[in-house]
Amino acid sequence: MNLSTQDIAKLGEIATLLEVSGYPKAGNVHRTRDFSNMTFEDFLISSACIRGPLNTAAYNGHKSYPYMLNQVGIGKCILESVRSTHNLTHTNTNLGISMLLIPICATFGALVDENPINNLQKTLDTIIKNTETEDAVALMKAINIADAGGLDNKPQEYDVNDSNTLDEIRDNHINIYDLLKMSQDYDKIAYELVNELPVISTYGYPTYAKYEKDYSVNDVTLEVYLTILAYNTDTLINRKYGDQTAQKVSDKACEILQNSEIASSKRLKKIKEFDTYLRKNNYNPGTTADFTAASLFVGLVDKYSITGI
Repeated sequence: MNLSTQDIAKLGEIATLLEVSGYPKAGNVHRTRDFSNMTFEDFLISSACIRGPLNTAAYNGHKSYPYMLNQVGIGKCILESVRSTHNLTHTNTNLGISMLLIPICATFGALVDENPINNLQKTLDTIIKNTETEDAVALMKAINIADAGGLDNKPQEYDVNDSNTLDEIRDNHINIYDLLKMSQDYDKIAYELVNELPVISTYGYPTYAKYEKDYSVNDVTLEVYLTILAYNTDTLINRKYGDQTAQKVSDKACEILQNSEIASSKRLKKIKEFDTYLRKNNYNPGTTADFTAASLFVGLVDKYSITGI
């Protein structure tokens, strides 16, 4: 791969910027629409804040692979990203993105001398399985800082709101892989990370690769977003409104894909209508946005792995 660890981190930051700029990314903050509690500028700030942790993750992945993977420190990098963002925005704009991009970035760092796409899934799995207890502690701290929505009624063995949780994690020698396994039934980011990236590898990245040479970056971003949402119900909507509502939202995304062409005026009209519908009902496919950023990241690394940047 003709990319340095700093190049990889730069592409990760670019992926987050492209994702939030996607217009009109239905139901999420984008360049012309804010939420009452978070703005487009908040996400730009979070993109700047994730760059340092991505640099660290890529460098540590390269330095620690393959014999010292317990020293990659992805939990600490996630915590640094979330903490620095919270200090500047006071809202949760990048917990999910950090949880996806930082392990992937560490994996690409480990693979600078190998094929980054062919070896991504298995190497990522190995890195997550080799995390240490302090990585899990750091992840729990990050979740607590971000105050992730919809977790109150979920059956968590290690409750982020319990003051004894961190001691219990240390006493039981729990690592990030263990925590994610416990959460995978109700959290699709957790499921993604302990099952070798099924959404990114099946829907997100292939959609990017299919369209990126022939369409604008914005059109490709929207296509990745819609494709992921059409075939995968969103965790955030599911937590807040239940399975039926989440499936209804995905069905509407699927209808748009089936009944309009990418980059067409009809597609733009339908997405704008979808955006209005989602905002009117307070349906926010936030996890889909996280998957979109991660898919763009994988696509960008693949695109520039031969030519460099």
